[in-house]
Amino acid sequence: MNKYKKLAKSFRKEVNKQWGKKCEDFDFGCIVCQSHRILDDLEELGNFLDSINKIHEKSQHSHNRKS
Repeated sequence: MNKYKKLAKSFRKEVNKQWGKKCEDFDFGCIVCQSHRILDDLEELGNFLDSINKIHEKSQHSHNRKS
């Protein structure tokens, strides 16, 4: 688990504790729903960065073999 996922998990725990869980049907006017949406985006950013790092590591590995 990368630092963004850990951060989102920590924030989500606090948001759930302080404000509650998101509504069953997402409501754009609800601050709780918006908070959870932002945390979802943070988790997705973590997933994206993990993917980019894996591609970069493979690319570096293949370049090192050719040398």
